[in-house]
Amino acid sequence: MAQGDPRKWHMPGWRIEQKFGQGVLIGNWSEDRYTFLRGDHKNNSTHRTDFRNFGNHRPDVIVRRKAVLKNDGYGPEYLFYHHGNRYANNKISWYDEHYNGRWKENSLPPTREWNGNRLAWGPEKSDYPLQGPPTNFGLIQTLKSRWAKQIADEARGDYLSTYQTSFYEHPKEAMTTERHAVPKENSTSLHPVNKVNKDLHFRNMPLIKAPEKFPSMAQVAV
Repeated sequence: MAQGDPRKWHMPGWRIEQKFGQGVLIGNWSEDRYTFLRGDHKNNSTHRTDFRNFGNHRPDVIVRRKAVLKNDGYGPEYLFYHHGNRYANNKISWYDEHYNGRWKENSLPPTREWNGNRLAWGPEKSDYPLQGPPTNFGLIQTLKSRWAKQIADEARGDYLSTYQTSFYEHPKEAMTTERHAVPKENSTSLHPVNKVNKDLHFRNMPLIKAPEKFPSMAQVAV
């Protein structure tokens, strides 16, 4: 077939179909292939075939408790609250104590005594940690305000532009309605020297000469 034959566009070798293929790897194709669609398959599985419904049977609480302890472990109430609220106010770390100067709040005596029963000098500083709130520089408050703004931005919708979200509406009293013009004798656009330029060196150059008008003594006195 010749190069300029119009029949070539109707042949499979020349015609390219503009269709979308499901096999194109775009977007989250790696995550979407692991998506499990419930109830989309009509064939029975091994679990459906072997499953027996015993009606009002209740699960074994002991087995469930062991499974929860094996997966989640013990909660903080079993590890930190065994002395009640004794350590509730123990939030000053050693880094905070030495770096930020919180060691000045220590109420221990300046000198220690020898304990014959324990065979050690006491009291130890680690046995009596500082009690009080940690040193806060406002980081958590800044993050909470930033998170609140992000949640508010997500709740506004998808049809708001960056200009609409960042626009600050000024009060109507801030709008200036008065307009003052420059007097004619002080205007550079109406100055005749700027309109007639006979110097070849200054032609086509943005050189504007201000009018030389000195104020009168009467205006200065006013």
